[in-house]
Amino acid sequence: MGTDHRYSWRKQLLWGLLLIGLGTLLLLERLHLIAFDPALLWQYWPALLVVFGINKLLPPASPRQIVGGLGLIAFAVWYYLSFEQLLGLNFRNSWPFLLIGWGVGLVLEPLLNNYVATKERKNEE
Repeated sequence: MGTDHRYSWRKQLLWGLLLIGLGTLLLLERLHLIAFDPALLWQYWPALLVVFGINKLLPPASPRQIVGGLGLIAFAVWYYLSFEQLLGLNFRNSWPFLLIGWGVGLVLEPLLNNYVATKERKNEE
């Protein structure tokens, strides 16, 4: 079972669990069994990006998945801080963080590829 197949399986499992949870929450709210405002979900949607970013980091993960997972988490944190205007950040003054993050990702992926290739060569010896 390859790394891509395992990740695909985990991603499908995660989507399924999220949809079951969301559907259950909304059904309970519609049946007036719990008091819940569905509009609150939109305020915290960056948490979904964090969950999917963590899913990409779980082993076995390729360097591309690791960089993608870290990128999703970083984007979610940036978006939440900017949207809530925490730490004096807003979209107007913090968008350069996206360029910096993109650049870090471009630099980090080849370094991780090199590290993994070196580690595999040592294991073969």
